[in-house]
Formats: sequence, C-alpha cells, structure tokens
Amino acid sequence: MSNFDVIVIGSGVNGLSSAALLAKRGKRVLVLESNDCCGGAVRTEEVTLPGFKHDLFATNLSLFAGGPIMAALKDDLIRNGLEFVPSSKPFISLFPDGKSLGIVMDRETNIATLRKVAPNDVESWQALTALLGKFAPHLFPLLGAELPSFAAAKSIFKTWRALGTTGLFQLIRLLLQSSRAFTEEYFVHPETKALAAIWGMHLDYGPDISGGALFSFLESIGGQEFGMVLGKGGADTLVKSLTSVITENGGTIKVSSKVVEIITENEKAIGVRTADGAVFNAKNIIANVNPALIPELLNSKISSSQNVAEVKKFRPGLSTMMIHLAMDDLPPWSATQAKEFNYIHIAPYIDDLAMTYTQAAAGLLPSSPALVIGQPTVTDSSRAPAGKHVLWIQVRVLPLDIKGDARGEISGNTWDQIGEQYADRIIEIIENYAPGIKSKILSRKVLTPTDLERYNVNLIKGDSLGGSHHPAQFFFLRPTPSWNRHRTPIDGLFICGSGTWPGGGVGGGSGAMVAKIIR
Repeated sequence: MSNFDVIVIGSGVNGLSSAALLAKRGKRVLVLESNDCCGGAVRTEEVTLPGFKHDLFATNLSLFAGGPIMAALKDDLIRNGLEFVPSSKPFISLFPDGKSLGIVMDRETNIATLRKVAPNDVESWQALTALLGKFAPHLFPLLGAELPSFAAAKSIFKTWRALGTTGLFQLIRLLLQSSRAFTEEYFVHPETKALAAIWGMHLDYGPDISGGALFSFLESIGGQEFGMVLGKGGADTLVKSLTSVITENGGTIKVSSKVVEIITENEKAIGVRTADGAVFNAKNIIANVNPALIPELLNSKISSSQNVAEVKKFRPGLSTMMIHLAMDDLPPWSATQAKEFNYIHIAPYIDDLAMTYTQAAAGLLPSSPALVIGQPTVTDSSRAPAGKHVLWIQVRVLPLDIKGDARGEISGNTWDQIGEQYADRIIEIIENYAPGIKSKILSRKVLTPTDLERYNVNLIKGDSLGGSHHPAQFFFLRPTPSWNRHRTPIDGLFICGSGTWPGGGVGGGSGAMVAKIIR
C-alpha cells in the first residue's frame, strides 16, 4: 500500500494538467492510466504508413495555448519539449456550386473575401468582430470560472457594470440562441450562415438546438482574431511535456493500471484499487473520467444513493467517426485556395446540417454528414515524409445506435459491420469537392465510434465530447445538479475532464479548477 496526497484517475489532458500543477506545488501525486500510454483523447500514432503521424482524435490545441495551464507552466512545458505551430489560415467552408469562404487572421482580407462571395454580410461581419471585442473581456473570464461561484458572480456583476442591463441581456441572449437563429439574425447569404453554424456541430449543437450560437460566434470570429494552433509533430507533444513536468517534480505515472474501485470509508474517498490488486491511498482523488462511469467504481451502497446515481443519466453527445489518410499529395480541391487552410468544412448549408443532425438523432446513418477535414501538414511538414501529407477527417454527427441508413444503401446495425462502407461514402462526398482525391490516397485507417470507445472507455458510444453540451448539461449544470463545481457527493472525490465545466476541447481548464480546489 502506498500513500499520496493526490491520486489522479485517467491521464487525459485535464488530469495531466491538474497533476502537473499539483506536483509543481510540492504535492505527492500519482497518475493511474488504464491504457498503455497517456493522453486520453490526445494521441498521435503512425496508424497508416511509417512516417505519417496522425492525431487519432483531437488535433486543435488553440484552447490550451491560450488557457490557464499554459499561463501557469509555460516555461516548464517549453523546456520539456512543447512546441506549437500556429496557423494564420484556420478554416474554410466549401460549397457544391464551387464557391468557398475562407477565414484568415487578417480582417481586411476577410472583408475582401466576403465582398466577393457574400457582399451583403460585410457589415454584419464587421459588427460581430466589434461585438467579440466588446464581449471578450467579460465572456472569457466567465468561461474560466467555477460555476456557480463567487468569482463567477463577481464577473457577471462587472459585466453588468461595464455593459449595462441591455448589454448583459444581449450576452445572455447569445448564450441561449441556436446557431440558426444567430446566423439568420446577422447574415443574409447561405454561405456565411453555414460558415458560422458548422462550428456548433463540433459540440453536438444542431442548428436548431438552443445554445449553439455561442460556439458559432466564438469560433468563426475567433478564428479571424486568433487563428489556430497545432502541436509540432503531433498533438501528443502536449502530453509528453505535461508528463515530463509531473515526473520532474516528483510525481508518479503508472500506465496499464486500470482503476477498478474507488475505496471509501465513512462516505469519504480514501484510495483506489487497480485491476492487479494494488491499493493506493490518498487524501484527495481526482477522477478524469466520464462522469457516467464513476458509479461503477463505487460500492453498491454509495452508487445507489440518489445523488450519486443521478450521474448515470448523464447523456452522451452524438457519435463521431475518424478517418486518417496518408496522402501522396494534398487533395486536388476544386477551390484551389483550400490547400492553404488547416480546417476544411464540408456541410454544406444550414438545412443540410439540420437534416444530418435529425437523421443521426433518429438512429440513421446520415446521407451527407458534416465533415471537418484537417490538413495539418499544410503548416507542420514534420508529420509526413518530404512532399507527402496526412488528412484528419472528423465525421460529425453520427447515431449512438444504428437503426438504418438514410439513403437505404448500407445494411447492418453495428459499426464493425458497416464502418468501412460508411467511410467509402465519406470519400465519395469529398471526391465531389476534390476530383481525383482517391488517386492521392496511399493508405487509410478508419476509426468508427466503436473504435473510439475501444481506445478510450470515456468516449461512450463514440461520443468524443465527454457528454452532450446541451443547456441541461452545461454551465453550472455540468454534469448534473449534484455534481457541479468539480465536486462529487463523496467527500475527497473530485472530477475533471470534458464531462465537467467548461466542457469539451483540449484546454485543461477543468484540470486547473480542480488543482485550485485542493490544498
């Protein structure tokens, strides 16, 4: 039996972030990871051909680069190998008629692009740029505060003092709007509406789901203001540097160490037991685990209590498929400028997004899902052999349980049966926008929603977000009313990760909040 100040269950970015901060403060920290490597949903591997480095799941590190962990541990992380690659051309949307709308880190260039493709939306784009400047000093501190908390209340009060009642209500309205309502309020052209609305789909917000406007606003205008950040050589540069910070400050990391029980005494968490029978004790335990899975680690008496059992109903978001391609060259995009961007969105319009979401929610394989196509080698050539490229394709959104195919072409109700067929559909869709892409593919690796869960048990049914972000499970209600502020109903047991506030994305925010709680 070993004694520690803090045990962290799971080595996702938030778990590692909290462990790094606590180890830096002199705490005796133990991180236990069930897989054979750290990182959770941040993992880089050569899954197609040697020399082609693919980010298996998450790839965008912008949130981390501008987040609290980087601010606190910047020198330590850089000394331990962390290196970012910025992109000034973050994303572009492609449309069936050959039009495209790309956003770069230059306001005047974006205005010129809009004048060509969507001239009636120039003034609204400028107004939203100004609105982000107005809201950012108030919105970002709120996104980084515990909810509910005195700090959050203070932040809201400051917002009211600065913006007035009308300005505060305008911000609240934005937080509650759907992506469709937001884009219809500001834009006229379908291309501009789609450019913004697709960002809601990144976080399980169909165009008509309340709350999607926030992400459509922040990501579309934020891409112009802040660009995008990737990890040099792969997103796992972040994982490697965090683990090095932990160990150099005396922390211990054990992989292939699956926690099967959180040990409690008098309703207080006092330790854990791993699958090999080892027992580790600690004053505090942090679970970087999907909240819905935590009751399985507790004894039956505690897990059946009302406050604990409530988290079993924490709902996953819709599923995701990943397709990784080793490429002889970049895709031959019809919109040739697309070769310069890190993210390419193929949706294409808001009604298509709504249909995709409805079909997936009904259990059908969408006829034309929203595609997020990453081209990391555009800015980071170290991820592939000279002159070659990798493509990172995220298919959003897909059914949690397959009941049929919206096109009536694919039979089967498990991803193991139909995964490759559905991936073929995705490649055919991309072929319409990049004729001849098939001839450029050297190798491919398909990771179905079932594969995602096999890689990481927290990605329940292939939900890559750690739980739906709909309003009933967001802000101070994430994950549930009794499990907010990164605390659980069990004394000494804390939670972090995308299933907690501030939600999905590689940011480390919840890890920072938990580390601040523990004394």
